[in-house]
Amino acid sequence: MKAFAIDRFGSEGRVRDLPQPQLDLDSVLVRVRVAGINPIDWKIRDGKAGGRTFPLVLGQDFAGVVEQVGSQVTRVKAGDRVFGCARAHGAYAEETAVPDHEQASPFALIPDGLSDAVAAALPTPALTALASLSALGVGKDTTLLVVGAAGAVGTAAVQMARLRGARVSAYVRSEQEAELRSLGADEAISSERDDVLGSVQAQHPEPFDVILDLISDGETLKRNAPLLRQGGRLVTTIHVADEKWFGDRGLTALNIVMNETPQSSPEGLNEVAKLAADGKLRVDVAGERALAEAGRTLDEGKAGKLSGKMLLRIT
Repeated sequence: MKAFAIDRFGSEGRVRDLPQPQLDLDSVLVRVRVAGINPIDWKIRDGKAGGRTFPLVLGQDFAGVVEQVGSQVTRVKAGDRVFGCARAHGAYAEETAVPDHEQASPFALIPDGLSDAVAAALPTPALTALASLSALGVGKDTTLLVVGAAGAVGTAAVQMARLRGARVSAYVRSEQEAELRSLGADEAISSERDDVLGSVQAQHPEPFDVILDLISDGETLKRNAPLLRQGGRLVTTIHVADEKWFGDRGLTALNIVMNETPQSSPEGLNEVAKLAADGKLRVDVAGERALAEAGRTLDEGKAGKLSGKMLLRIT
């Protein structure tokens, strides 16, 4: 099969012929149609996640069609359209194998009416948003600040929080403000000053119940602590929060690792897929590229040059 893989961390990667993944008794073999590109993909390529073997097929989010099922798998069959996270064998490939009922690599059926492209764009960002909102306890009238709201996780979080009845403020660049309002943000706060605390307090002097921060480093999180009310909660998805530091000040900070949460499951995928199929969760697919363009696309993503979700059309 054709796959985009690397031989060592830090290499650009290339398309090559690799053996078909082995089908275990409790796994499914999927013919990948579309793969979603996420920041974690270039981070893995650059060696920011160890414990890998080479050649390493990059990518994890996919949509495709089941080719074969192991003898212990009963919930899907050959010919079913499925989507999810292929962490073990990668998604930038013509075929991938996904274990059944493994928390780190959930997959589920694609509902009728949902395209392969949108399905492939959902898993990592939408499940991360879902897990973050659940950890924050977002509900009716919760005041939520999303820092870095214009990315795939942020836009999903804004929409899902509004569906829960929250009052959402989005911290984004000025040219992104109209888009975030169209997704349901009650207010958009410009990041032009590059000062989260000052910019937010100038427009929204009252502290927030909860904050979802998708971009700040650990020291910035601490400087922004006054944005939270006493007893408030903060979630970061890049694992930089000093949880004890916040706890000592009457605040709760949580480092979310999506694939370790209950939302990383077939049930979580079913939830976000239904929202998308029902038109309640909009996904901004910027475009599709060929498998051979994976390396260039990862470089553009790392440099912050991609606007919207980029996909790889595999077959």
